[in-house]
Amino acid sequence: MNTGLLMTLLEKSHYPFRNYPQESCTTLLFSGCSFPSQFPRTMDALAVLCREHGVGVAYDCCGKPVAELKRDAVRITQGMTKRLERLGVGEVVCLCPNCMEYLGETLDLPVISVYALLSRWGYACQGLPPSGVVFRPCPDRKEGRILEEISELLPLEGLRTMERVPCCGLRGDIAIHGPAAGDKLCALAKEQAAGETIYTYCASCSGQFQRHGCGQVRHLLSPLLGVEEEPDAARALLNRARRKFRK
Repeated sequence: MNTGLLMTLLEKSHYPFRNYPQESCTTLLFSGCSFPSQFPRTMDALAVLCREHGVGVAYDCCGKPVAELKRDAVRITQGMTKRLERLGVGEVVCLCPNCMEYLGETLDLPVISVYALLSRWGYACQGLPPSGVVFRPCPDRKEGRILEEISELLPLEGLRTMERVPCCGLRGDIAIHGPAAGDKLCALAKEQAAGETIYTYCASCSGQFQRHGCGQVRHLLSPLLGVEEEPDAARALLNRARRKFRK
């Protein structure tokens, strides 16, 4: 196992920065571990909105990185289920497409995207329409359902879809082969972007492209919430560690 995957396994197996609400909540925003790492200011803006609407916010890892390595994913899911039951959660809202896909398969609860939640609130876009190229993350490449939900909130006419780049390189079956595979895919993404801003709706993809020097990278949730922010890949660990003490 390469060093990167070993570090992932060590952190995600017993996620040290877990932080759940103290009070009961029917709807819970599940931030995942990547979005608060890469986009702390956008996360803060969303957390404020959630408090205003009576939605709880949890900082945790969904367990998919561990499951992809064939480790103790059942224990992680059982622990999460107990925490959700204790809070009285009836619906989970995900920021990350990977969390949404994985938790939708492992939890016996409705799991929706943050964009569906914002639409329910009648939320109006606070920023300027994006312009550049949009990269679709692995869980949404086939159906594009999440991207369609985003388009109902944020004008996407200025974006063209990145083609012929199947993954950012972080998916388990690719990452297991070492960093060279990710390097190759990110180089292809940079070539496809042709100098335009790369927009994603997966924070893991955002951080990966940022670390590999793919040019200007943004997450679609940021302009939607009126936040100008690039991935903070250099301080990702510190950013998610700080969530341990957020209330």
